[in-house]
Amino acid sequence: MNTHRLKLLCIGLGLFLCLAPSLVSGQVREIPPHIAMRVLIGEAADQGLKGMICVGEVLRRRGSVKGFHGYKSKIVDREPRHVWRMAAQAWRDSANTNYTKGADHFVSLSGRQPRWLKQCTKTYAYKDHVFYKYNRRRG
Repeated sequence: MNTHRLKLLCIGLGLFLCLAPSLVSGQVREIPPHIAMRVLIGEAADQGLKGMICVGEVLRRRGSVKGFHGYKSKIVDREPRHVWRMAAQAWRDSANTNYTKGADHFVSLSGRQPRWLKQCTKTYAYKDHVFYKYNRRRG
């Protein structure tokens, strides 16, 4: 194989490796478990196991911690060991549940209602969290 063909092959392989994850429909980045557990505790420690599972479903669908703020709180570090175990169980379980019926957003009833809520459809409610699916425009 000449050097020109080898160079083209390497470029093609590099492009494939960079673009392959985005070519697979529905694939999202995997959230590291220790970060996921912080999110579940920060957002839903007071919601019990099922509430944490619901937040875990949303986190998995998004594939990013963008928009989640509770995990940054120092309060998360002070939660007792049983809450961390519950978060670990919720994260594992959320891979195989769909309580929220495809939700990719949620709000707390005790918080203010964000503007983006007008562009969403309610899918599920549990305790003081309401789950929504964002209505994306097709075009």
